[in-house]
Amino acid sequence: MMKRFAITMAFLCLPALAGASGFSLTDTKGQTHSLASHAGQWVLVNLWATWCPPCLSELPELEALSKSRPDLVVLGLAVDGQPARRVAQFAEKLGVTYPVIAGDAAMAQQFGAKGFPTSVLFNASGQQVWVKEGPVTRQEIEGLLSRGK
Repeated sequence: MMKRFAITMAFLCLPALAGASGFSLTDTKGQTHSLASHAGQWVLVNLWATWCPPCLSELPELEALSKSRPDLVVLGLAVDGQPARRVAQFAEKLGVTYPVIAGDAAMAQQFGAKGFPTSVLFNASGQQVWVKEGPVTRQEIEGLLSRGK
């Protein structure tokens, strides 16, 4: 029964996430990020909100991951609808140094997010290979990268 549920959930998520492969996001420093701009690298897009305790708890894990893996780009997409300056200040207080994008609900829909946090992983060829709703850990992502997921 659980396997059937997982297959059904994966099937339901695929159409909603199809648009994510063509994303173009501008971070709070004005730099544009897309899969094409990070060709040859893994890209992890983490959708989070400033009001979301599980989101905030995973930020240190993602920060450590971004610093330890030159083959991975971590992009934090804050979906609160807050101004870029406020999101940048919030992330800075938390010690986040990877690129942070000030987004909104429409941007979250582009990635098929139904809740937060949601993480979407793209391989070095730009193909979406993994999605998780709920907090992620550094070890979890490193495991996916080492398996070439």
